[in-house]
Amino acid sequence: MSPAFGYALRERGQTLILEEPKGNACEISLERADDPLRIDRYLGNARFDYVSVHSSNLSPGSGELPPRRYLESIRSVALENGAKAVSDHLGITRDRQDGIELGQFVPVPFTLGAVEMTCRNIDRIQQYFAPLNFFLENISYLFRFEGEMGEIEFLTRVLSRTGCGWLLDVTNVYANSINFGFDPYDFIGRIMPDAARVQIHLAGGYLDSASGTYIECHSHSIPEEGWELYRFALEQAGPKVEAVFLGRNEASPANASSRNELGRAREIALQVCHDLGVLQRAG
Repeated sequence: MSPAFGYALRERGQTLILEEPKGNACEISLERADDPLRIDRYLGNARFDYVSVHSSNLSPGSGELPPRRYLESIRSVALENGAKAVSDHLGITRDRQDGIELGQFVPVPFTLGAVEMTCRNIDRIQQYFAPLNFFLENISYLFRFEGEMGEIEFLTRVLSRTGCGWLLDVTNVYANSINFGFDPYDFIGRIMPDAARVQIHLAGGYLDSASGTYIECHSHSIPEEGWELYRFALEQAGPKVEAVFLGRNEASPANASSRNELGRAREIALQVCHDLGVLQRAG
């Protein structure tokens, strides 16, 4: 069947999300929704077929999971809004449970030890949030640690061992492929078979002329290369894709075209589903 479509909600009151007629999905940013002074439902009266809670500090690549109070806040927001899933990034955000916050996502070292630690953390995350599904997102980075394996092998090991879903950030794959010189189609094609289920992130970006680095950015339109990679990802994933989330800043000048982008994402997915014969039959 066709996936659900919507926006990644990063700011409360993003009217483009709540008023978008083409959208039937929403990804909530925990750090925006977890307000102890708020007494109403975070999404108000808006209802979606598919809601996912996106965290930034579960940090499954770190040595320890965050304190239980953080896990409880995720569960509370998820239950309040009828979420079906929880997600976070494959990265490190702190040195220990209540330790120093790094303020950004640091890539994990691609070692056997890091695989064991990440799998252990994801197993605990999945046990705590069951029956909600957990999705692990690939990140963009400006440096990589030397390790015993590449990112492809690391991700396939983690996905196959834990059975968690893959939050495939197409833009992050595209950015890393430019910045580190690898084939993004090969990256997605080799990892996808080990993903039990899939969510997809789509966003824009730009090439910084001073540094020659491609930067993922929610205030820029999705480039044609990103759309082509998105189509390929859908073809590889088939019926495993549950939802597609478009990253867009509310105040962005690109918002004039964001609704068209969401419609285009849906049209591409419907065409791929039709070609693969995976559309849900009527009745």
